[in-house]
Amino acid sequence: MKMLPTKLKPILNALTEQAIILFPSILIIKFFDLFIFEKEPFKTDGEMLRIFAIIVYKELIFIVIYLLTMGLLLSFIKLISRPVYWFLTILSSLLLLFVYLVTSQYYHTAYLILDHVILFFTLDELLEIAASETGRLANQYFWYYFLPILALVLALIFNKAIITKIISLKITKAIFAILLVVLGVNFMTKNDKLTEKQKTIVTSKPKYIFSSIISHLGEKNELENLNEKEFFTTVSELRNFMGWKASAHQIEYPFARKFENEENNLSEYFNTFDQAPNVVMVFCEGLSSTFSGPNAVLESLTPYLDELYAKSLYWPNTISNTDRTHGVFANALSSLPHGSVRGMLNLKSTFPQHLSIPKLLISNGYSSSFTYGGWGYFDNFEPYLRMNYVKSIRDKVVIIEKDIAQIEKKEDEFSWGFHDKKMVDLYFKFKDTSYNEPFLDIFITLSLHSPFNIPEEDRYRAIAKERLKNIKNGEMLYENYKEVIAAIIYQDEALGNFMEEYKKRPEYENTIFVFVGDHNVNTLPLRSELDSHFVPLAIFSPNLKKNKTFKDIVAHTDIPHSLTTLISPYLNQKEIPQHTHWVGNGLSTKDILSASQPKFIGRFNGDVIGVIQNDTLLMNDKVYKIGQKLSISEINGGDRKTYFDKQIRNYKILNQYVVDSLKLMLPEDTLTYPNAEAKFFFPDYDE
Repeated sequence: MKMLPTKLKPILNALTEQAIILFPSILIIKFFDLFIFEKEPFKTDGEMLRIFAIIVYKELIFIVIYLLTMGLLLSFIKLISRPVYWFLTILSSLLLLFVYLVTSQYYHTAYLILDHVILFFTLDELLEIAASETGRLANQYFWYYFLPILALVLALIFNKAIITKIISLKITKAIFAILLVVLGVNFMTKNDKLTEKQKTIVTSKPKYIFSSIISHLGEKNELENLNEKEFFTTVSELRNFMGWKASAHQIEYPFARKFENEENNLSEYFNTFDQAPNVVMVFCEGLSSTFSGPNAVLESLTPYLDELYAKSLYWPNTISNTDRTHGVFANALSSLPHGSVRGMLNLKSTFPQHLSIPKLLISNGYSSSFTYGGWGYFDNFEPYLRMNYVKSIRDKVVIIEKDIAQIEKKEDEFSWGFHDKKMVDLYFKFKDTSYNEPFLDIFITLSLHSPFNIPEEDRYRAIAKERLKNIKNGEMLYENYKEVIAAIIYQDEALGNFMEEYKKRPEYENTIFVFVGDHNVNTLPLRSELDSHFVPLAIFSPNLKKNKTFKDIVAHTDIPHSLTTLISPYLNQKEIPQHTHWVGNGLSTKDILSASQPKFIGRFNGDVIGVIQNDTLLMNDKVYKIGQKLSISEINGGDRKTYFDKQIRNYKILNQYVVDSLKLMLPEDTLTYPNAEAKFFFPDYDE
């Protein structure tokens, strides 16, 4: 300290004070993150300690960045006013500690790293999500919050004494310097050997969210900077990439293209229906091919669904284009592009005119219903469906207000709504009171969702334990994920009950059932982020000629095209438009592990993070080869990465164009299938 200029000593002391206030609390949080809450299995204790060393090193980097920015500002304020300095230091320390706790808990409960998407949540939505974790906060997370806050308070009280001791002990400085060198060398030499999951574990969550927010706020609207020629090139390049034929309308309506009725038509697999077939679409919350199906990565935990797959047209290698249910709605019902700012269903603007399965069927005389145990307005499910002509909305609000049923839950337990078995019973109760054919029914499960507080939890955990006995690493899976596996088994039984009840009904023989995994629950071990989008798709009907499993890599956006080609011969009141805006070309049946048409992958905030073409994946700036069970291995990207990056850019630009101009569906088709009026809940993002 004597070697430093006199003017720098107060600044250095202030920075040291701030570091001492923050670092013990952060260290406690990171200890809990890895040693208490992290469920990723490690081969040895040494591997776990190495991971912890990398975590500490990365948090030190973030703290240094914080000290060189906010810390320096506070240090200069100390030269002017010590009371103001301490007030702001305490306030900023508490805020940063809050960011650490919130981002870490979000990761442990949502199994995703929180990013700039937080800017697009309203306070009500944040409170709704937080309410789902109140039980964990009072129990599992109590010490997680209490100890870091206690450490912060103690560091504030004894700050001066600690600094004096540290400065007087030269050996402490030497140890600290050596520790930094060791951690740095360890990080630089071994970080490349981390698995994808471990790379996520060691990521500094506060650094990630701040970087994401800064990057988002600094993003330029590339659409505004394009001249006419560049826009023409963007449209042409994307359409060529997607395999779409040139259209006279493509510059003004870049997604418009001729509807090819014979492309990916599934009619050959069905016997002729005597009348227009009913359609039941079941969206399965959290269902993934990583744990469902005969070739599941972790072995299948869904015997009832497996039985259904075996007699269906089954695509185990389906891609969820997004990672939230509202995005799946937009994709599987309307094959919409990703949009921007939390996706199409949450646009803070007029919703673009579009074509959808509900519009087509309901306009041709189908009755319709939507049955969901949760709140229908969450992420604008209900208004989107009303815009698409769905009349009967049966969510928890309707069910409770009409005194049809009441939610059963333990005291102080959070519930998203009615659980799956109860909703299956209510679905058929509704069906008995309002039954018309042909019909389109949309049903969403709910129970495979955090906090996984299902009915008869002990019974389903016992079933889970028994079922995992003969599975590799079954004991570890049970100990770490028993509540999730119990919820998987519960949902599977509920869906089994659903189909068993349907078999007793007269309309069963004339019905097409579409079972869609919406996105991976993300709680069980993942090999890569692609697993978050790895879901099953099954189309079943008693009128099927034969069952078949297809290796093809398809996506939710392919569903509307193939379903329309299958049902179109029975539609006669309104003609199907000659053009469509659908992103997908239909469900491929070539039975080859390949995407015959590119599949864009995004997040529910509108970000597009990857694309699959044939058997090659670009995701998060890396190029991979896709293998069996959608395993991936990194390859040299080279020109392919440049090409894919360009197509993602083109796709984003045209997404923004559609959002801004609302030019998705051609005007003449809009007259035939206009959006119905619906009151959307648009969050005030700018406030």
